[in-house]
Amino acid sequence: MKKSIPLVLLVFLFTNCLAQSFTPGNFVVLRIGSGEAPLAAGIAQPVYLDEYNPCGDLVRSIAMPVSVNGSNKRLTLPISTSDYTEGYISRSQDGSKLALAGYDADPGTTGVSSTTSTAVKRVIAIVDQNGAVNTSTALSAFSSQVIRAAVSDGSNIWVSGGSGGIMHTTTSGTTYTQITTSTARCLMVINAQLYATSTAGASRLTAVGTGLPVTAGQSMVNLPGTPATGSPYQFFIVNAGSGSDMLYIADDNLLRKYSLSGGAWVSNGTIGTLGDKYRALTGQINSNGHVIIYAIRRNDNTTNSGGEVVSLTDSTGHNNNFSSLTPTLIVRSNENNVFRSIVMAPDPSLSGITGTAAEETPWQMQLSPNAANNKVLLTFKTEQSNNAIIVITNSAGQVVKKIEGVSMKSGQTSVDVEALVKGVYYLTLNSGNKKETKKLVKL
Repeated sequence: MKKSIPLVLLVFLFTNCLAQSFTPGNFVVLRIGSGEAPLAAGIAQPVYLDEYNPCGDLVRSIAMPVSVNGSNKRLTLPISTSDYTEGYISRSQDGSKLALAGYDADPGTTGVSSTTSTAVKRVIAIVDQNGAVNTSTALSAFSSQVIRAAVSDGSNIWVSGGSGGIMHTTTSGTTYTQITTSTARCLMVINAQLYATSTAGASRLTAVGTGLPVTAGQSMVNLPGTPATGSPYQFFIVNAGSGSDMLYIADDNLLRKYSLSGGAWVSNGTIGTLGDKYRALTGQINSNGHVIIYAIRRNDNTTNSGGEVVSLTDSTGHNNNFSSLTPTLIVRSNENNVFRSIVMAPDPSLSGITGTAAEETPWQMQLSPNAANNKVLLTFKTEQSNNAIIVITNSAGQVVKKIEGVSMKSGQTSVDVEALVKGVYYLTLNSGNKKETKKLVKL
């Protein structure tokens, strides 16, 4: 017998769904297509954000608007059989919001990626921790070109697309500033620094300008030690207690790991084969200090090849090879939709996108002030050492200052930072057998 749900219960369920917040520790998949019919290349499709728990159980789906409602625009995306760069989602540095980009077009619109931005605005969606969707940001950028990704720091938004470089705008904005000439794919803000993947020229995994740039003329510089070849997509960086020092990226159909060592990123192996076609990943550090990774593979934009989510736990630690790990399949798309990208669910308790393990504080080190123009006073528990080293790295992991022969007997030392350009840095005190790192902002 067909069962029906009483109206009162329906009202309760609907109200409860509207009020539901994301659960920290869950992950969110950007899905293209409703699943009701086969997808055709180039045609605008409905977009959904599917929240899953760590076991791969679907918690809920949040639909992006398919009709205009007041200041909120539509947001749809197509699939392509040759381009996998549209539809990359990100989480804000404070963990409270998600950002994605698409087209202000009805589902079924043909050739949507090549429409002019006068006829079809490029739209950015900001989704808060309660699942509320704001699609009021609509730009005339990327005309006749794809729009790929967006990232926000709360009010500022950076957007990438098929030409014209990276654009900066603000929430609900209609104007924008082109801050780079090189194009980009996926965007992230990590430790107050804008990062982007790219295949423009020799650019691949890059730091964009210094900090969070909003003006024209910014450069895109490859992170030291990372390759100038390949086809990188999504990435994330985690903090294992000594700065932002482990990097994971979906690149050239594989998962790759790097660790920051001596001011450069050192390769720690790969996972998968070229046939796995990894194009998206996310993750965070768990309570044991291990990195939990969720990745999307085999999303070829064709029927029965819409992608699958795998999980793995990297317990190998900093600067150790992770190639022996075996992914576990936890979610598979249905035959009529595509999993495009993935991100950890909003978690407003975070101070940034990076995961942080329990940080070692062997000397209870302090910087005063931790935002400075000229000098900072570094204080710490005394130790009988005259050969400690102070290393300052920028957000790209490059060593910008090194002081050797530091005495720790007095419990303090002054560090001159006047020559540093404005931005975010990491100061590490290393005695040879112990080290501690603090974040430093140069004003």
